[in-house]
Amino acid sequence: MKTKRVLCALTILALCLSLLTIAPAFADNAQGLSMLHTEGNRIVTENGEQITLRGTNLGGWLMQEGWLSPLGSGEIDHSYIVNVTASCSNGNHTPNFAVDTVNTAGIITNNVDTYWQSDKAQANDNMEIKLELDKARTFNSIVVETDPAHTGDYLRGGLIWISTNGTTDWHEVTALEIDETQKDAGIIRITTGEQTAKYISIKPSRSSENGQYWSVGNVSLCMSDEYTVRNHLIRRFGETRTNQLIATFQDNWITEQDIQNIAEMNMNFVRVPVYWMNFALKDGTIRTDANSGFAKLDWLLEKCSQRGIYVLIDFHGAPGGANGWASSGQAGTIPTELFVGESEQVEWNREVTLRIWTAIAERYKDNPCVAAYGLLNEPVLTFSADAHLDGTKYWFYNEIYNTVRTIDSNHIVIFEEFGDWSIAENRPERQHWTNYMFEKHPYDMANAQDWDAQKNLANSTVSTLSNIQRNWNIPLLVGEFCLYYFNDIWDDFLSDLNENYISWTNWCYKVRGTKFESGGGNWGYFNTFSGAEPDLMFDSFEQIHDKWACTGTSGYFTENLPLTRIVAARADGSTNYPYVALNRTGWIVTATNSSVDPWNPVSNMLDGDVSTRWSSGIGQAAGQSIMIDMQQSENFDKIEMLCDGQDFPGFYKVEISQDGIQYTLLELNNVDIGFGSKMVLLPANPQTARYVRITLTGAKPENWWSIQELNIFWRNVNA
Repeated sequence: MKTKRVLCALTILALCLSLLTIAPAFADNAQGLSMLHTEGNRIVTENGEQITLRGTNLGGWLMQEGWLSPLGSGEIDHSYIVNVTASCSNGNHTPNFAVDTVNTAGIITNNVDTYWQSDKAQANDNMEIKLELDKARTFNSIVVETDPAHTGDYLRGGLIWISTNGTTDWHEVTALEIDETQKDAGIIRITTGEQTAKYISIKPSRSSENGQYWSVGNVSLCMSDEYTVRNHLIRRFGETRTNQLIATFQDNWITEQDIQNIAEMNMNFVRVPVYWMNFALKDGTIRTDANSGFAKLDWLLEKCSQRGIYVLIDFHGAPGGANGWASSGQAGTIPTELFVGESEQVEWNREVTLRIWTAIAERYKDNPCVAAYGLLNEPVLTFSADAHLDGTKYWFYNEIYNTVRTIDSNHIVIFEEFGDWSIAENRPERQHWTNYMFEKHPYDMANAQDWDAQKNLANSTVSTLSNIQRNWNIPLLVGEFCLYYFNDIWDDFLSDLNENYISWTNWCYKVRGTKFESGGGNWGYFNTFSGAEPDLMFDSFEQIHDKWACTGTSGYFTENLPLTRIVAARADGSTNYPYVALNRTGWIVTATNSSVDPWNPVSNMLDGDVSTRWSSGIGQAAGQSIMIDMQQSENFDKIEMLCDGQDFPGFYKVEISQDGIQYTLLELNNVDIGFGSKMVLLPANPQTARYVRITLTGAKPENWWSIQELNIFWRNVNA
């Protein structure tokens, strides 16, 4: 009860302060939009008209994630390093000099003019520096730099061992990526992957060439999450200038043209992930500056309102993090210090969360362009049954809900059930909640190249959500999803969601990765970032500014046209028709190459038996092809190749012909790379042809090309 009274008092105080310091947002900006609310299992306008929200996430904008945007990597505060030891030292060059800093009027810099130095030459595993932190913390890279006078004494290679207790649980971090491109400046970077430890041991892994010692002017643990990056920049440049840098990125990552792009895709909805430090300063004070998250949301609401697009404010990154993943803004352990841990830190994180929600609700309570408030993104306290932790999560959910409802009864409130639906079903807090809905994020990342797994995920999601929507009598939102390169499944999934009036936003609008990476491809309607990620350890303020200024969609990304066309066709709320396989009787298939030993003829791909296959008999190379003669002209809009294991085509093109002589290149709603053993190729438009030819355009010499079954389909529009 004491905690509740404290939170309530702080919330009331924050409300009073926000009324004094924050100008109310314009309420008449959204004249063409109607305030939404729930009515049973429907979302309706003020006139009772049902609406399904269909759109995308503005991921990376008001909260960066390193895998999708050029966030960079920040240094974990040196003040968290409570002890440094070394296996040896040369005279007065003691280990503490490896982490000492200089504070000049609040600007903190690493002191590389002092340094630790070994008393002998480097060799494999023959010396170490050991860091002890105040508690277990999460990092994904280590930067080791010499002092300016001993750049030749850089770390040779690298061995990393970590521990949580410093005694019994030491283990080596394997699969390190060691970057020596800046060794002439004495700088070595070691990518460790995401690790959580209290003790870190760093050792050389090879001998120095000419007997060089090891000198360390600074060693930094780094992490690619919003919390670490912002605090690192604040130490380097101060909070005002840091917020200016962040605003430079935000003003370029999403512009009015991006909102226009979304409107032209027939979407009526955007989900906006936000990070808490856009709305509060580092000390928790609500921001009122021109670069604040409030100013950015005001701008977005104006541009979206003009185009009939609703906005969901999604509290993606809470103080302390909601789940311990970098995607929540602050990497760490589960459960996070938003829920459990040192009482003062937990209380501070919760109080700031409620303070921000107070300010958001007060500012936007009358703005109809705001569709809903997403209270917390993916709160995860446990991966197993734990009544106490489940109770903690829903208790805090209830605190946020009550804080918002004290001010704003107009807007829909969204809760996320990231685990077991049965937990949400039986929570007593739901009994007094009104005008609310639940959100789900279906992913199967482990099976990104498995058509059947992604199809099962899509089907089970629609089945489960439609049942819950009906039985619980509340609307639902699929707030994030990605079905990878299986664009036919995207089409079916969106069609099924539309048919069941389930709202949706894919993750996400744009992403830095290429079509060849797990972080690219169909994670965004725009991908393949051509700009540069800033080096937050060594770049100047101006260099960081210039790199983050070059992140606009039109100049630095490539449009993912196949996915854009697929989604735009369903973003208007329409549904599709079932595919019907063409009759393969009499078809003739030829190939440039076929395996003789074993005997795998082309006829095997038409025999209806998945235990047989055609195979090329040699490694894939450009120019290899198969040609299907359907014996008559046929309408079709889908080609399905069931390949054997990894023997799917690496790079390919599809051509069609009426006479088998003159061929036309077919534009596909697919990427032109292989994406799994079951590949479904979708022409951008329905086609009519007798001959279909699939030709490899690149090499994949480690694999043959093998097809177990090949089918061609046509949508039965009369079904």
